[in-house]
Amino acid sequence: MNIYGYPDELDYGDVIEIPENMVKIDTFARLEPEQFEFPAEFKAKLKPEDKLIYLSMGSMCAIDVELMKKLCRVLSQTPYKVIVSKGPAYDQYELPDNMWGKAFLPQTKILPMVDMVMTHGGNNTVTEAFMLGKPMLVMPMFGDQYDNAQRIAEKGYGLRINAHNCGETEMIECIEKLMNDKEIRDRCRKAAERIQSSNSKEKACIKIEQLVAKYAQS
Repeated sequence: MNIYGYPDELDYGDVIEIPENMVKIDTFARLEPEQFEFPAEFKAKLKPEDKLIYLSMGSMCAIDVELMKKLCRVLSQTPYKVIVSKGPAYDQYELPDNMWGKAFLPQTKILPMVDMVMTHGGNNTVTEAFMLGKPMLVMPMFGDQYDNAQRIAEKGYGLRINAHNCGETEMIECIEKLMNDKEIRDRCRKAAERIQSSNSKEKACIKIEQLVAKYAQS
C-alpha cells in the first residue's frame, strides 16, 4: 500500500489507471480553528473591500533575494494587499507599503484569509491552497513543482509562469485574471467544497486497518 496526498481534480486518473494499492488523500493538511491576527500596523491599512494575496516561494526558493525583490516590486504595482512569507533571507529585502510579512508564517491559518496565492508550487502549498479554494499563480523552480504547475494550469485552477523570464506587465495581467476570473474562482471554490466534505482520510484509515487485520491473521 502506498498513501499519497493529491486532490482528485489534479490527479492523473484522466490519463492513466491508478493502481489499487495507491491510496489517495486529497490533502494531508487540516483546517486550523484559530484565526490569525495581523499586526496592528498592517490591520490599520486594511479596508473592508481590500483583496489579499499570499506570496510564498518556500524556504529554498525564497533564498533568491533578487527574485523576491522582483515579485514584491510587481505586487507593489497592484491595488491589492499582500502577505509575504519572506523565507530565510527575510532581512535582505524590504517590503513595500502594501505588504506585510515575516520570515515564516502559519500558512494554513493565513490561506483562508486571502483571495489568491502566488507560489513556487510545492506540494504542501498547492494542496493546502486547493483545499481552501484559492486560485494559484504557480512559478515552479524544481522537482514536483513543474508537474503541479502544469496540472493547475491545464485543469483551469490557476496559471503557470516562469518567474525569472516573465515580464512585469505580463505578471500583473496574470494576477488580475486570477483575482477577477469568475470561472476560475468558481472552479476552485467547488473543488474546495468537495474536499472539505469528503472523507478521504477516513477511507485511508479503513484501508490501513484492513491491511493490518489481514496480516495479523496470517
